[in-house]
Amino acid sequence: MAQAPKPPGPPYVNPNIASIGGRPTVDQDVPVCAVLIAIYLTGAIANLTINLRNRRKGHKFPLSMAMFGFCMSRVGTHVLRLALATRPRNIRLAMAALIFTNIGVLVVYIVLLLLALRVFRATHPKLGWNRPLGRAFTVSYVLLLCAVLLVVAFTILSFYTLDPKLKSVALWVQRGAILYMMLFNVASLVLLLLSALLPREPDNENFGTGSMESKLIILGVAIFFIIFIAGFRTGTSWSPPRPASHPAWFDSKPAFYVILFSFEIIIVYLLLFTRFDKRFWVPNGSKRPGDYSRIGLDDATAEKSSDQDRTSEQTKVSVQDKDSVKGKESLKDDESVKDQEEVKDKESVYESVQEKNSIRDEELVHDKESLQDRESVHDKELLPGKESVEDKV
Repeated sequence: MAQAPKPPGPPYVNPNIASIGGRPTVDQDVPVCAVLIAIYLTGAIANLTINLRNRRKGHKFPLSMAMFGFCMSRVGTHVLRLALATRPRNIRLAMAALIFTNIGVLVVYIVLLLLALRVFRATHPKLGWNRPLGRAFTVSYVLLLCAVLLVVAFTILSFYTLDPKLKSVALWVQRGAILYMMLFNVASLVLLLLSALLPREPDNENFGTGSMESKLIILGVAIFFIIFIAGFRTGTSWSPPRPASHPAWFDSKPAFYVILFSFEIIIVYLLLFTRFDKRFWVPNGSKRPGDYSRIGLDDATAEKSSDQDRTSEQTKVSVQDKDSVKGKESLKDDESVKDQEEVKDKESVYESVQEKNSIRDEELVHDKESLQDRESVHDKELLPGKESVEDKV
């Protein structure tokens, strides 16, 4: 029996097996990818702008930059898929597009779990700040990183081997990693349900702006969509492969774009429009019960924080203007004082000169009078001599 011809490669790809989303085409996928690139790019710019404005005000919220990174990764995902539509035989490009599609959403997984944990710690401080629980979540983050690395490594392996055993191992490792990602999102749902259903502890606290009920609603909507996405990924990875001639419904393009990307866009813009950078903000360095409310803001004052920031900026500007005006006035006063001092100095010099001149005049007059007195005395002395001489004559 003749052996089947070896397919070209590596990397290898089986064109007879259906893949989720199908093969991208120019007429169908390029317009959709272009629209999605514009939507994700707008979300990235919005998150980056909000983060920069918050940093200028000293308001640190790193999750905005995390969402910026997620949106940019999705821009890269659709750029790769758009390029694959124009180069359908480029297997390395297909491999890169598949990897970006699978790992990009992990940022949203982590962001929503952190928000759910903040809500749980605020409503139930003793349970939420329990050390074993904190260590458990630290371990879950490490395991999530390991799952990402396994998915990437064994996805690449599946493209570079024809060994059925290695392909089977790679498939089961990917299934296990994707199943763990699903359980990671279930943890967010469990925390949300505990925060909403368990009686709140007496020392419960609020954080950020808005009420706790609004936070629960926003987080509930976001977690619903993210679990739908994770469940869809888990179901498709655990389903047996279908032939390309008879693909399943979840392999279609509408399912691919609507469930995977449209639901992500809803989450991105839900967090943007509800200003999660203010609503879910907590003080930096929070490590124990009571740290979330240590700034002493209630709901009313917290909602007015943005207005207060604006008014504070306006007052700073007005104070600066006043200081500049005062500085100008002080300069004018200094100049006028200097002018007055110069005038006084000139007057004093003039008076001293006049005094000296008057003293000199008085001395001259006195000298003249003394000379006149001397001359009169001398004349008087000469008069008797003249009279005696006349008598003798």
